Amino acid sequence: MNPSPTHIPSPAVSGEVMTPVRVLRIARKYALLVAACIAAAAAAAFFWSLGQARVYRAEVMLRLDPEPARPLGQKVELVSSTPPWAVNHREFFATEHRVMRSMRVATAVVRTLGLQNDASFLGVPAAHRAQFKPWLVEDAAIVLISRVSVDPVKDSSLVVLHYEDTDPNRCQLVLNTVARTYVAQNLDTSVALSATAEEWLRGQLEHLKTDLESSERALNDFRQKNNVLSISLEDRHNIISSQLEQIAKDSAALEFKRFDLAARNAELAKIKPEDPTNYGATELLHSPVLSNLRTSYADQQKTVEELIATLGENHPKVVAARAKLDAIAKSMRNEIVNIQTATARELRAMDRTLADLRKKDDDLQKQAHELQGFEIPFNQLARTKTHNEKIYGIVLERARETELTRMLNINNVRIIDDALTPRRPVRPNVPLNLAIGAFAGLLLGVGLAVWREVGDQSLRTPEDVEALGAASLGLIPEIERRNRRRTRLSVAALGDRDLIVAREPDSGVAEAMRAVRTNLMFMSPDKPFSCFLVTSALPEEGKTTVAVSLATVLAQSGHRVALVDTDLRRPRLHRTFNVSNDLGVTMAVSGQATLDEAVLATSVPGVDVLPCGPIPPNPAEMIQSESFARLVHQLKTKYDRVVFDSSPILPVTDAAILSQHVDGVIVVSRAFRTHRGALRQAIRTLADVKGRVIGVILNAVDLGRYDYKDQYYYRRDNYYGDDKEQSAA
Repeated sequence: MNPSPTHIPSPAVSGEVMTPVRVLRIARKYALLVAACIAAAAAAAFFWSLGQARVYRAEVMLRLDPEPARPLGQKVELVSSTPPWAVNHREFFATEHRVMRSMRVATAVVRTLGLQNDASFLGVPAAHRAQFKPWLVEDAAIVLISRVSVDPVKDSSLVVLHYEDTDPNRCQLVLNTVARTYVAQNLDTSVALSATAEEWLRGQLEHLKTDLESSERALNDFRQKNNVLSISLEDRHNIISSQLEQIAKDSAALEFKRFDLAARNAELAKIKPEDPTNYGATELLHSPVLSNLRTSYADQQKTVEELIATLGENHPKVVAARAKLDAIAKSMRNEIVNIQTATARELRAMDRTLADLRKKDDDLQKQAHELQGFEIPFNQLARTKTHNEKIYGIVLERARETELTRMLNINNVRIIDDALTPRRPVRPNVPLNLAIGAFAGLLLGVGLAVWREVGDQSLRTPEDVEALGAASLGLIPEIERRNRRRTRLSVAALGDRDLIVAREPDSGVAEAMRAVRTNLMFMSPDKPFSCFLVTSALPEEGKTTVAVSLATVLAQSGHRVALVDTDLRRPRLHRTFNVSNDLGVTMAVSGQATLDEAVLATSVPGVDVLPCGPIPPNPAEMIQSESFARLVHQLKTKYDRVVFDSSPILPVTDAAILSQHVDGVIVVSRAFRTHRGALRQAIRTLADVKGRVIGVILNAVDLGRYDYKDQYYYRRDNYYGDDKEQSAA
């Protein structure tokens, strides 16, 4: 059987995540350490509080108005008032809060009260006050500022000013002086600003008055020079514009009429005198006389044609009719000439009218251009004069308002409540300091507990075993364990403690070993393991006790079990069962005794033991020999189960060699003692030689220290003891 090597995860991968639940378990585990840290920190905080000087706090309430009262009306702006953009914003309040703790206020208070000469205020110890020298005012002011704090009242224009001192009377005096000094300085600043603004405004008035008079004279001179006194330039410009518009309309109408007249005149010029009937119907519409003559001419011409047809060419009536026809034609020609003459005369008159309109338009255009030349300098002078009037009026009104506000002495800061003498100190706060100290101690204790837990690399739980890539077969409670019924298990009365499972089958250890047996059975139900090697990473981890206990529970399940002592360096099974060690493994392998001669019966039913025999000089070579392999085969043939108790893996190579002859290896680790690195190295050593590690048994578990004792429960006493005692009673 050559299974694949067991995968060994790296330490980083196999580490347990530090969750709050785990931290709580660790804190419970190291409860004494945590409690000691809490007590020490609380005691330190208590004694530290007793050694601190008592500090008193006084407070004064002020009101800050971004927009102070306006006796002169809302339209009158005060010189020192807040600009409109700052109203409903924090800039004003933040600025005033900083001014309250400014050097200007602090130095004024120090000078008023002489605090630079007060050693107690400056915090000079009593032992050094004999050599005390007065401080600089600025240094004392810095001390004062450090003790003043500003606390705005939410959703209001109120602010509370705090001050702390070791003397309650001085605390009240200093804070009231700070508040009054701040209010007085704020008023002084407002008055000074008003006075400065008034002086500046008066100076500007004279200059603005001169500029206004100069601009008025310049505008008046321009009007006189350019004759624009009665009507303004804008009105004159409007008149000329309307005249030009009317001329344009008249000219357009005449041009259209002249076009029509010229066309008529051209049509009249085409009429031939010899043929008075050859003219258009248009002339007939314009001249009713010509239209009537043409009708008479047509009628007479028809009469002449009828007479010629009946009377002949030379008949007197025909001659008379023709004479009348000629007369009508002559009248038509005369009328046409009259029309042509009248049309030509009207056309000439219309041309003269158009020429006059064009001349008038040119004159008006010239006047408009001249007027535009006057408009630019005139508007400039007018704007200058209007601007100077406006500025002069604003400054004059502002100067009068400033003079009035200066006399009113308006202040936007006032004191609401004066400071009272504090009765109780605010520091040291012993309960708070104790709470902080206890909390700090708790953090320190938990931190130390976690540090100890993380630094402890020993195996404690089945999860630690599984994190190394090996299966956990179970855990065995510590044998010498105090409990509620007796001080400890009476191992001395039973004989060797290795036989506890056989002597006390109802003990917690026996129950744990039966759980291990069950796990072994379910790990390979189709082909159960028949040959086991029980070993450990290092000595004194309980492998012999586990081997004896495992053989016992296997025998209790009905199997014939051979327990073989292959620890050829420090054998112990012969002492456990109190048998001779003259014959054993070494004698059987060397051929000096047969297997039947070497195997001895024990006091445990179903369990035979094969002692080590005389210790050989070369244990590893003996285990690696063919004779040893034949011995193992004989044991497998004769017994249902074979359990080998071997040497530790890391000190010697015996167990690694022996793992080639068995179905699987059971590694025993001692809880809270075996290092994870040792178990990891042991598993890796077995994997290197193709040994099959069935699993790991965590031995000697102290359930009182166990992280998961609520999840893993084993009986420490006889489960049936109480019932038996009651039955006996």
